[in-house]
Amino acid sequence: MTKTRPLMLLVAAALLTIGIIQYKIGMAGEFVLMGAFLAITLYRMEYGLYLLALSLPILTYRPLLALILLFVLVLFVTAQDYDKLKANLKNHLNLAVFLFLAILFITALTSANVTESLIQFTLYYFISFLLYLLLVMKLDSRETLYRFIVCLILSASLVSIYGVYQYFTLQFTTAAWVDISQNPGISKRIFATFENPNLFVQYLIMILPLNFALLFYAKSLGNRVLFALQFGLISLAVVLTFSRGGWLALFVGLGILATMISRRLLIVGLIAVAVGVNFLPDAIIARIQSIANPQSDSSSSYRLQMWQSAFAMIRDYWVTGIGSDLTTFKKVYTDYMMPGVRVNHFHNIYIMNFVTGGILAILLLFYMFYQSFRTAVVSLFMNDGKDKLLSYIAKGGIASVIAIGIAGLTEDVWHQYRVDFMFWILLAILSVVYNLARARKEHVQE
Repeated sequence: MTKTRPLMLLVAAALLTIGIIQYKIGMAGEFVLMGAFLAITLYRMEYGLYLLALSLPILTYRPLLALILLFVLVLFVTAQDYDKLKANLKNHLNLAVFLFLAILFITALTSANVTESLIQFTLYYFISFLLYLLLVMKLDSRETLYRFIVCLILSASLVSIYGVYQYFTLQFTTAAWVDISQNPGISKRIFATFENPNLFVQYLIMILPLNFALLFYAKSLGNRVLFALQFGLISLAVVLTFSRGGWLALFVGLGILATMISRRLLIVGLIAVAVGVNFLPDAIIARIQSIANPQSDSSSSYRLQMWQSAFAMIRDYWVTGIGSDLTTFKKVYTDYMMPGVRVNHFHNIYIMNFVTGGILAILLLFYMFYQSFRTAVVSLFMNDGKDKLLSYIAKGGIASVIAIGIAGLTEDVWHQYRVDFMFWILLAILSVVYNLARARKEHVQE
């Protein structure tokens, strides 16, 4: 009996493996991925960070969640320089992020449906907060930060190629994304691996300014050409999303970035835009013109009507908000909604946070954005141009935050996990730049 036990266990394991492969092949693939990721991260944690950056727009939520949790596991089972980790956490942006997450947690606890609210808080915010902390602690050198951002740009380029491929292979996209009566020349909008074009463009506009900044940092002709090609690919994908909010946000963000890099660059860019407008297709021209007349487009008109309901809700619940769970939102919104305008969120991060969390939530949101700008600007002054990489990343980060902040006026940028993760990654990058600039200054003074 003893001799047959290993054979029985082997047969049982084989049958279990066959069953998993036959019926749960997706889950089996995830287990293999997690094992490979764990081995890579245990070998060198920065390699795990690069893998996370590369897989962000590709993997679904569950594998990405597992990757983040594996990072936490590795932190506990491997030796760490805890004094350095604590030092990396000491800056005003980290405090602002913590305070914002704290008010969201309180809002979840005070919601009518606490369980649903806590689940939503955990999935969308707490996990993102863990990712933020991990990056702040472990992107602890300029080389690691640079390679991490390069991986973000590379993955955005690859998913942009897929998006462009969609444009030439799809016959059309859902009518909910295009008002044919106002945009007769547009029959499709690309979305790549994201749920819709607006989400896709939100992700891209956070990466493109960093790409643009590194284009000027590149020290070799080969790197500069590579960054230029990637910038062109991602820019083309942004155009083919036909997202007016994304276009406007990116135009402002890149305009500010060009000004920070060189005023002459801004002038050249404006001249190029002025000339290029004359060669744009009529469909894009009509799309741009509709920005100035939102009532002419159904999606813009739809937003204006839902915001009227939101302002009425804010008037009645401005102190504490209505709570963060979707069930309560639907119930309360029904009492305020305009006829035929039924939504699950308000397509605006500022209005949405005011409605759900009240005055403290919106104030802390503004405080977090303020600290992101302040942290980047202070890092620029501390660095004083001595480390060009940190200067360019700080400037690119400022432009990215401005771009996503503008996009947040017409979209809820925390409505999809990939965009959500990328937002907190962006803030973590600014925090890391500050920490590295501070450490460099302290080293010089010693």
